[in-house]
Amino acid sequence: MYFSCDDTAVAVVTSDRVILSSERITERAIQRKQGGINPSVCAQQHRQNLPILIEKCLEDAGTSPKDLDAVAVTVTPGLVIALKEGIAAAISFARKHKLPLIPVHHMRAHALSILLVDDSVQFPFSTLLLSGGHALIAVAENAENFKLYGQSVGGSPGECIDKVARHLGDLESEFDGVHAGVAVETLASRSSEFGHQRYPISFPSVGKADMNFDQIKGSYLNLLDKLRRTEKEKVNVSDFCASLQNTVTRHIASKLHVFFDTLDSEKRLPKQLVVGGGVAANEYIFNAVSKLSSAYGVSTVKTPLTLCTDNAEMIAYTGILMHLNRSESIYWRSEDIPDTIYAHARTPIGPDASSEILNFPRRELVNSTIHGSGPIRFRNYDNFRKVTLCRNS
Repeated sequence: MYFSCDDTAVAVVTSDRVILSSERITERAIQRKQGGINPSVCAQQHRQNLPILIEKCLEDAGTSPKDLDAVAVTVTPGLVIALKEGIAAAISFARKHKLPLIPVHHMRAHALSILLVDDSVQFPFSTLLLSGGHALIAVAENAENFKLYGQSVGGSPGECIDKVARHLGDLESEFDGVHAGVAVETLASRSSEFGHQRYPISFPSVGKADMNFDQIKGSYLNLLDKLRRTEKEKVNVSDFCASLQNTVTRHIASKLHVFFDTLDSEKRLPKQLVVGGGVAANEYIFNAVSKLSSAYGVSTVKTPLTLCTDNAEMIAYTGILMHLNRSESIYWRSEDIPDTIYAHARTPIGPDASSEILNFPRRELVNSTIHGSGPIRFRNYDNFRKVTLCRNS
């Protein structure tokens, strides 16, 4: 069962990775009418929709509660009022049918969802999760053990792109009803040759592999307001979108570079990088990440779009992996299931390992090579210092 925010989702999944049934309800029309997500309304929708979805999923799967081995439910991170509704329903269902209850971490499930569809991915693997609510770099050592090497200390890439796109105003009728992130990517693809460099901003100031998308968002909102006030030239929307997209991409790539360089220097860099989250659907960002990974001998695996958005299948399969591993987090006996499980708005995907990251990479990433189809290039700091010393002498 999945209910971390506004999506109510239920799925029945088997240990051999067959999705027997899957149902999801999101009241987008109500959200648009109310100008966004209303937590209390989300909770009410979960309460109303859950019994219906559970019954329909079991019917579609041709199963009954007695055929199930366990119940998995999202407990963190997410909108607490929404999580509580899902937790309450899962506890009631598990107790009633004497089933083990498996508490699942939302972000770990996103990282592990690739295992539902791709046999090639093996532990340990690196993961880059990019969405409208999160941005993080971690290593998955197994289904429950993750090490967190970098995360956003302000905002997320999806929210950054979305807010700036909305501030741009009317993006033409062809984008009516289209997600702002998709509109930005489409318009950026129509930019002039150097449109991605036309509207530069100062890069966020944040150390190691951590990220800050609030700084990028604020800088572009201020730049847009300034351009409109001065009215020296009309804003070229396609070039503006291309510049925004390129800046977000370079920020992500620069932090992934520090992560790669640190672990590579210690000969412990996993050879696979799983990219997930809704922003992973952006081809420009994914291609840049893939190029950088290739430069380090790492293969990049993209989570299918259907599993990038919030869904119950990933929660169910993560629960299966925990069940197979006899996780200590599971309430194996129904009589041991508590009356409630505490819901957390924010819980790290794993222990913070950012102290292990180099303050500066061993070589500099040439940011301009992030753009386009050419290979990634680096500058060697030692060679640069030697040239500088020679010139000074």
